[in-house]
Amino acid sequence: MFSLIVAHDANYGIGLDNHLPWHLSEDLKQFKEHTIHKKILMGKTTFDGFKKPLPERHTVVACFKGEEGENSELVTYCTDLIQYLKDNENTDEEIVVCGGASIYKLCLPYCKKLYISLVEGEHKVDTYFPKYNPEDYTVASVTPFEGFKVIEYIKK
Repeated sequence: MFSLIVAHDANYGIGLDNHLPWHLSEDLKQFKEHTIHKKILMGKTTFDGFKKPLPERHTVVACFKGEEGENSELVTYCTDLIQYLKDNENTDEEIVVCGGASIYKLCLPYCKKLYISLVEGEHKVDTYFPKYNPEDYTVASVTPFEGFKVIEYIKK
């Protein structure tokens, strides 16, 4: 099963110059809580931004042919994302999509669960999360934090 985790502001903004446009330490804790001991999927630009694989997670890096690095115990490179999504759509394992924007757009239709950190206000951004219809989901939980709230959606 694919799930997705993202923090976006009121206008769906998610990034500025390949970085988060805010610093919310509690949101980073939420990210860790929802991804630890799971397989995570992200694009190469997002992966490169982490500088190294995240501990206690296996990262699948979506990239173009010729951009892949060495596969290892912690990282697998994937040059055919659509095939990967189709092959793993019904797995019992939760695979968490972690960005960036183009990966979110391609993966959103395959995701059965969304962990949305809705950041208060509008921020200066240059990258956006694709618009989605909350009516397509059931709200499983809403957890408020200082400066944001986490909404867990389950696809209807």
